[in-house]
Amino acid sequence: MTESRIRLRMKVLAALVVFMFGALSTRLWFLQVLASRQFAELANQNQLRLVPIEPLRGEILDRNGEVLVGNRASTVVLVDRREIRGREDEVLFRLSNLLQAPVEDMLERLQSKRYLPYQPVPVAEDVSERAVYYIREHPELFPGVSYQVDSVRHYPFGSLAAHVLGHVGEISPEQLDEPAFRGYRPGDIVGKAGVEAVYERWLFGRRGTRGIRVNAQGRVLDDDFGGRPAVPGYNLVLSIDRRIQALTEDTLLRAVRMARTILHDESGRPLRATGGAAVVMDPKTGQVLAMASYPWFDPTVFLGGLSRREFARLSGDRAGTPLLNRAIQGQYPAGSTFKPFVAAAAMREGIAHPSGLYDCPAQYVAPIDYRNKHPFHNWSPRDYGPISLARALVISCDTVFYQFGYEFWVRYRRSGDRDEAMQRLLRRMGFGRRTGVDLPGEEPGLVPTEAYTRKVYREHPDVYGPYYGWLPGDSINLSIGQGFLLVTPLQMAVAFSALANGGRLLEPHVAWKIVDREGRVVKRIEPRVRGRLPISREEVAFLRDALRGVVSGEGTAASAFAGFPLDEVPVAGKTGTADVIPYQPYSWFAAMAPADDPKYVVVVMVEQGGHGATTAAPAVRRILEGLFGLPLSELQAGAEVD
Repeated sequence: MTESRIRLRMKVLAALVVFMFGALSTRLWFLQVLASRQFAELANQNQLRLVPIEPLRGEILDRNGEVLVGNRASTVVLVDRREIRGREDEVLFRLSNLLQAPVEDMLERLQSKRYLPYQPVPVAEDVSERAVYYIREHPELFPGVSYQVDSVRHYPFGSLAAHVLGHVGEISPEQLDEPAFRGYRPGDIVGKAGVEAVYERWLFGRRGTRGIRVNAQGRVLDDDFGGRPAVPGYNLVLSIDRRIQALTEDTLLRAVRMARTILHDESGRPLRATGGAAVVMDPKTGQVLAMASYPWFDPTVFLGGLSRREFARLSGDRAGTPLLNRAIQGQYPAGSTFKPFVAAAAMREGIAHPSGLYDCPAQYVAPIDYRNKHPFHNWSPRDYGPISLARALVISCDTVFYQFGYEFWVRYRRSGDRDEAMQRLLRRMGFGRRTGVDLPGEEPGLVPTEAYTRKVYREHPDVYGPYYGWLPGDSINLSIGQGFLLVTPLQMAVAFSALANGGRLLEPHVAWKIVDREGRVVKRIEPRVRGRLPISREEVAFLRDALRGVVSGEGTAASAFAGFPLDEVPVAGKTGTADVIPYQPYSWFAAMAPADDPKYVVVVMVEQGGHGATTAAPAVRRILEGLFGLPLSELQAGAEVD
């Protein structure tokens, strides 16, 4: 190779080296000078991790400011998954023995995707001081184990108003997909039932963040590297009055226990009294002052999560389905408490008149029943002769209402089976549809129609046999609150409130207002009218005045109200005894007081509690005594009348 060619190659190589060093220097200058701020920010982002800070949940107060659901401190044990890597079994086994917590539950929490890899995971709540001291004194046995004080729900009055208040729990995957939970994260604690669920957005607050600085290996360098504080949730003030709620629950429990000492007149066995419900309502505003459902439950069982076994026990029939809110989810035939509204429908259609007279025999046979094959009996074997509409309500004469039911059927047939006038009017009075109460899971009840009965017969031919259409007996049974009719205790309270306030059907609500931490009102729940009874104010007043006779004289609830100061606190009410084959009768009573200008409506229903006058009426009497500051009487069973 010639010397000239070698020199040429050396010059080319030198030029390449100079070019490469020039390019490298230019790139370094760009990175260190021009792009230094951008890459400094990226470096900081690589080192900064944001950990969510859960806000303090808002409190739930009664109408007088008493805390029904608050927050309390709870010592929580946490485990750092990085620190125990390779020693999970031994550490969790020691914790399980110390905390008396199942290993499976702690392992399930450690595997949760709720927590970031460098974030300690809570594995147990409400840990005792003794256990915390032991962990602190033996760090070599519990590597990566720490503790902190968190906030959990606190119920100062135990199970009081549990169905209204509801409970909280970890958000479910299904809830995360719902628009209402947009912005929530896996693992968030949210309302699961009651007002905790309905007013979740107000109670939750706004999540904060805490910055944590870590190195490339994920080791925490600074666990408080700035951030944004969490904003507590608003407080929710209920229309519930804690004292009235306690009175109502205590009375309902006493009524159930009393019923279990009474022998059923047909079977000769004690009444089962499997459960019950009671509602106290302000008929002028729709505010619910008390709502009780028995059996009830202790909401503290949901703290820290509920196992499948515990949930099955709480929702099973053996325990009486305590999670069921019978006031809004229990659907029952209404019995004779339904008669004032059948009377209203009959007056609206001109079938009945306030000044009319109607025969009240011991039994009724529909005119179409030429062979007298299907007589319908009155609850009393006595023939009362011609009586007024008011007296028919006072003595709860079934046979008078059978006549109304039959007349509705005749008009239905004359319309070509098109106009179900009785059902149409009853739905206008709020039956067969939800009341709109601000609680989840409300059931609509049922006002049966020809279409409904046809569907039932076709689905269960082995039970009902061939279907012959909507028969006279269907209308006759509906006229006394029987047959396929289903109502909830709250629906009955809303309907009686309409009788009390002149005819307005109000949307009931258990919440009153939402306030901030300083007590300033953020939102107020105003009364809302959803409709009117389809009769005049004069006819409404007639029905209310007629029901005053139920608690005195020959009224069906006279024995239950014996000795009650009706001259001081006049009461209008209606008994109901609903038959549900093959069960014992369901006991109902609904009342308004004072009758001339009602301030309260009280409804009590006891499942398999016997006659309305026997169990429910004495319970309503005791609640009214408490409401008006009268001495509380001992519950005594009333007469066995409708």
